[in-house]
Amino acid sequence: MDMREPTQPGFAGRDALNAAFWDLGLRFQWDAATWGVLVQMETLEAQLGYYLSHWQPHLLSVYQPAFLARLVEARLGMAPNSRMGMEAMTRP
Repeated sequence: MDMREPTQPGFAGRDALNAAFWDLGLRFQWDAATWGVLVQMETLEAQLGYYLSHWQPHLLSVYQPAFLARLVEARLGMAPNSRMGMEAMTRP
C-alpha cells in the first residue's frame, strides 16, 4: 500500500496535509511511519487528536483537534498559491 495516499475517500494525502500544515504555520510534518498509523482513522479530526496526544501533547492546551481539522480542511480547499489569515490582508 502507498502510505502517501488515504484509504478513505475524501481524505487528503500525506503530502497535501504536510503542505497545509506548513502553510498554516503548524511546524509538524507527518512521516511515512506516522501516516501509517493515522491513515487508518476515519476523520482528520481523529488523526489530529491522535497525533497531538501522542507526539505533541503540549499543543492540546492551545488547539482543539476539531478547530485544527476545520482550519486544515479550509486550507486544503483553497488554491495552492492562495493565502489565508492575517498575512493575506493588504492595506490600501
